[in-house]
Amino acid sequence: MMPMVKTDNRSGVVWLTLSQGQRRNPLSSEMLTALSDCLNDAYADEAARVIVIAAEGPVFSAGHDLSEMARRESENQDEWRARVLAILELCAEMMQGIVHAPKPVIACVQGTATAAGCQLVSACDLAIASTDAKFCTPGVNMGAFCTTPLVGIGRNLSRKHALEMALTGEMFDAATAESFGLINRSVPSDSLIEETQLLADRIASRSSQAIAGGKSAFYQQIEMPLPDAFAFANEVMLDGMTSSDSRVGVKAFMEKREHKWN
Repeated sequence: MMPMVKTDNRSGVVWLTLSQGQRRNPLSSEMLTALSDCLNDAYADEAARVIVIAAEGPVFSAGHDLSEMARRESENQDEWRARVLAILELCAEMMQGIVHAPKPVIACVQGTATAAGCQLVSACDLAIASTDAKFCTPGVNMGAFCTTPLVGIGRNLSRKHALEMALTGEMFDAATAESFGLINRSVPSDSLIEETQLLADRIASRSSQAIAGGKSAFYQQIEMPLPDAFAFANEVMLDGMTSSDSRVGVKAFMEKREHKWN
């Protein structure tokens, strides 16, 4: 049976590829569970230094499986709401896990990312997309609103850009997504995998200790008032600059040589 998510470790860069391209890679409860399990395995793997989330097919992810979210004939209103809430909570847990993970996570977006699929892109620390990729939060087109996708998207984009996506429900091309801040950059489709691997390799060559502490500190301080952020960051910076990795790195820098991190 074809796995929901394919795993490939490329010299410390773990690629997790959504493999339900024929179904537009929906974030069904089954896919969320499979992807969460793969992510947790990669977080715990000492040999894994960077994680990439990619996908097969013309769609990166179409978001939640609407057929799964629909009310079943056997359900009453409360049962329906409870089941849908459980799926939303599973999704939110995975998205927060990416943010709180000790390792960088990169989205490699080869196609359209809509709704919770767009949310997945926003949850990743970095994102590279094909120039023909598109992004959309279409809930308003179906009488709803992409409220949960906007949690992550609204923390990547300015409020006005995030609300433009959500209020119009329209498709935005990769160049616009880049200008909005949803992705780092877009590249030709035939070089997407190579460019993503090159970025991941550069990050993987750095100190994993420094990255784990630095990533955690960034996401914590960014939500704080400015004085609290500086006080918190000073303590983390102090720990980092007096760490064993820092001593080794500074020594290599002073000796004008590149240190190879384990």
